Amino acid sequence: MASQASGEGRASRPGGHGRSARQAQRDSWLRYVSRLSALRLAFALAALLLAAPAFAAGADTTQQALEAARSTIADIETGLKADDLSDADLARLRAAADPVATDLQALVADLAPRLEASSKRLAELTPKAKDAATKDASTQNPSTQNAPAKDSASPELAAETQRHDALDADLRSARALLLQIDDIGTRISAARRNLFARRTFAQSASVASPLLWLAVAREAPDDAHALAQRVTDWFDALSTRLSLSQGLGFLAILLALIALAAPLNWMTQRVLARDASAPAPDRFPRALAAAWTSAALAAAPLVALGVFAYALDVFDISDPHLQGGLDALLDGLRLIAIVNALAHGLLSPRDANWRLVNLSDRASALLLRLWVGVAIILAFEKLLEPTADLVASLDVAVAARALGSALAALMLARTLRRMAIGAEGKGRADWGPARAALGWTLVALTIGATLAGYVAFAAYVVDQTMEAALVIATLYIVDAVIQEGAEALVRPGAAFGRGVMTAVALRRGALEQIVVLVQGFARLTIVVAGAMVILARWNLSQDFASTLRNAYFGFRIGGLTLSVSSLLIAGAALVVGVAATRALQNWLSSRYLPRTRLDAGASNSIRTIVGYVGVIVALLIGGAQLGLDSQKLAIVAGALSVGIGFGLQSIANNFVSGLILLWERGIRVGDWVVVGSETGFVRRINARATEIETLDRGMLIVPNATLVSGAVKNWMHSDRTGRIILPINVAYDSDAETMREILIAAAKAQDSVLAIPAPLALLKEFGDWSMRFELVCFVDDVVTAERVRSEMSFDILRRMREAGLRIPYPK
Repeated sequence: MASQASGEGRASRPGGHGRSARQAQRDSWLRYVSRLSALRLAFALAALLLAAPAFAAGADTTQQALEAARSTIADIETGLKADDLSDADLARLRAAADPVATDLQALVADLAPRLEASSKRLAELTPKAKDAATKDASTQNPSTQNAPAKDSASPELAAETQRHDALDADLRSARALLLQIDDIGTRISAARRNLFARRTFAQSASVASPLLWLAVAREAPDDAHALAQRVTDWFDALSTRLSLSQGLGFLAILLALIALAAPLNWMTQRVLARDASAPAPDRFPRALAAAWTSAALAAAPLVALGVFAYALDVFDISDPHLQGGLDALLDGLRLIAIVNALAHGLLSPRDANWRLVNLSDRASALLLRLWVGVAIILAFEKLLEPTADLVASLDVAVAARALGSALAALMLARTLRRMAIGAEGKGRADWGPARAALGWTLVALTIGATLAGYVAFAAYVVDQTMEAALVIATLYIVDAVIQEGAEALVRPGAAFGRGVMTAVALRRGALEQIVVLVQGFARLTIVVAGAMVILARWNLSQDFASTLRNAYFGFRIGGLTLSVSSLLIAGAALVVGVAATRALQNWLSSRYLPRTRLDAGASNSIRTIVGYVGVIVALLIGGAQLGLDSQKLAIVAGALSVGIGFGLQSIANNFVSGLILLWERGIRVGDWVVVGSETGFVRRINARATEIETLDRGMLIVPNATLVSGAVKNWMHSDRTGRIILPINVAYDSDAETMREILIAAAKAQDSVLAIPAPLALLKEFGDWSMRFELVCFVDDVVTAERVRSEMSFDILRRMREAGLRIPYPK
């Protein structure tokens, strides 16, 4: 504080410079600022001292995270350099890399705003130092004026600069590591795709090759002898190491399982028994019955197999050399039990009234035999593979897989043929054409692969198709229970629904909307979960598009890579996106929107806008599969703008006009409009034109731009109320009051005529040969105006004749 002391010394010197009052006030203000700057400096230093441990701890934590990421990345890089990595090894490396990428992304997300805030703070502090330096050079007394500002800014500036540099270095390191881990993930995915392609599309002997079966016949005796020797060695080892108590305990468990089989089966049949003469129940009881049947039939076998496997481990019965065969046997039996349970629950072959799917008894029986038969084939195939591996017989393993795949395909073909014929040869198919086409495609694919020698691919198709069928059947039952349960239990007419309406004061329509939304969300969740499970089982859950693209060679056009797979995937994404959009539109129009208070026009606008958005999203997804990023899309948009400028102006104008119609809703679907000399009802508002159905049942196609820029009369814009003006001429010798009463009475006699505004009879003018009356009334629906006008004309004519009033002829 030397400058402050010298200033005060000069101020106390008597008669020093003869300062004026303003100079004294200025010096007083400077002393106040000096003290305030000193206090600010003290507070800043205190804050830095207090924040130093926290900043140091944060920096240490960041450094620890970066070091851990570097260590993990180094370990993964070392693992990737190993030879003969299996898919399980690559999956473990991917599982180790994914958390590192997540942590690094979180670290980047944490460091980026902190660095931005530090940069802003540094920009605020830097001008202060520059101003202090400038004032220091241009002021004669710098020690009094600028020293406090310089003293307060410089330490904070230095600390902030150090903090900024540290954050910048950490952020650069985190981003570099993130790029490295992303590259590792890409390499792991590429390695898994290559391994999948080599393993699945490896060519071996054809199922029709005589050499394969000669080799099997030649190796079979030796393999049988080797297997028998393995089993004999297992029994010999078991007799030496198994004590009497262990043997008796295992035998007791085995006998208990056998003894409980018959009672459990009887109890299950009693629980699942239904009255065949009872009327067909609703879909919700059938869905519950399907779920209960599947669970009951699968529970006992799965528990028994679990107890048996546990007993093998507890009593040390199994042999390490035969463990693969025992596991395959247990897995095959589990597969048969689950398939049998799901098939009986879903198809209900013995009781059509409780069948969840809409199939005939014959079709259900055929599908049940197919499903269980393929499961038995797969179980035997799973058992033969480890057995062949045990005796080191490659030909036996190939023959077992080829024969199993071919038998499964032949069973499917036989089922499809019998279902296509229909019941009793009447020619009525029990299966839809799309499902039949899919089934025959699987048959052709499997048979062709086995004949061409791609046995691994054929077995893979059969195995994954079975597992996909299990997933779809399970989720179908779950979806039916949720959909029908929500409809039956939460609907406004149900007891629970009435309780909810009473408890939370909901309207009936609001509860119906909630039920539909819950059903839609549940179905979407089930579909997404099913797709993820199926893709995961097919080893395609990661980089699905890249997996398929591995089978093709792409070519580049400029910066865009095109290949057969990318085009197919882009087309499939577009088709799926458009189909999903149409499904959402149908759900909105058939399920949700009818339960709202929106009119038909608003519902159609929402449905149409959802369709536009869905198609645009589908196009973007399809373009992304082709590698169209934002820059390429900008080029495409520029090309389209040139095309619009030259030749597509009218189309763009009509499209934008259609959006305006949907947004402003000046014309809605269902409105009665007059366009030029044509009158009709708006049926659809499309992207380019609007369809208007005229009164003579013709369809008038009007461009949207015409409706936006031209004059259109809409009878239903505000409401559906319509006005009727009925003129009539009456002779001068008629009583005008009686005529007015007749007109009012005829209007009130019509149920469609509104009481408010009340009908009005007007004497419009005295003509040359008659008095001219007009009846003015309003109807609740303008569509019925012409019919009501006709009914009133008949009634008025009858009443006039009864009253002796006449209509004169012109003279």
